[in-house]
Amino acid sequence: MTFDLTVIAPCFNEEDNLSTLVARLLASAADAGIAEQVVLVDDGSTDGTWSVIERLERAHPGLVKGVRHSANGGIPAGWRTGVANADGAFVCLIDADLQNPPEEVARLYVKLQESTRDLAQGTRSSIGRLKDSRLTFSRGLNFLLNIAFGMRAEDNKSGFLLGPRAVMEDIVTAQRRYRHFQTFIGVSAHSKGYSVLEVETLFESRHAGTSFLATRASRVAIECLLDFIPALREFRFGRGN
Repeated sequence: MTFDLTVIAPCFNEEDNLSTLVARLLASAADAGIAEQVVLVDDGSTDGTWSVIERLERAHPGLVKGVRHSANGGIPAGWRTGVANADGAFVCLIDADLQNPPEEVARLYVKLQESTRDLAQGTRSSIGRLKDSRLTFSRGLNFLLNIAFGMRAEDNKSGFLLGPRAVMEDIVTAQRRYRHFQTFIGVSAHSKGYSVLEVETLFESRHAGTSFLATRASRVAIECLLDFIPALREFRFGRGN
């Protein structure tokens, strides 16, 4: 089958979200006339995520593809596996928890087609967003990233990103080791010379399950700051330095 777009969703214990995610993705793509494939990467889940993925593959033959990691490797590992298994000319990264509304994927695709930019990035709107410590952390980190890497992005750490498959493969690849490389996805694109079209999108509450940030926010904040050291070496002062 030939696909315009492959949507990649890394999944860790997302059994209660995947059926809704796939249904909404495929319905909105059909409404927009986009030939879409969905790649679900089970990143070492300990619940019934893989069983749900297998069921979705049977329900949507050719449109849904499941890939399984034997152990949890993190979101960037899921991205890389997803891109390696994508058949679409374009690729979109999305969270499996429905915080990025699936219907926005089609809008990002159309916006990018109408643009001369290399990538479209969904910037998370504050409309209806829970005003908690995680929002404060996110905005503070965005500010630090802009200062450190000479950027002016509204939401440079947003992983809701869409672009040509070869471009996406490039930006999800890193030369150095990171604890949370997903924090630097916008930085990676900027460093490698890609232009980004920022599109404001809604950011909704998690549909089901628990975010790993819920119990590890302080630890993750410290680890992200430590990641600035290799990131500055790779993305600010020259690749490979």
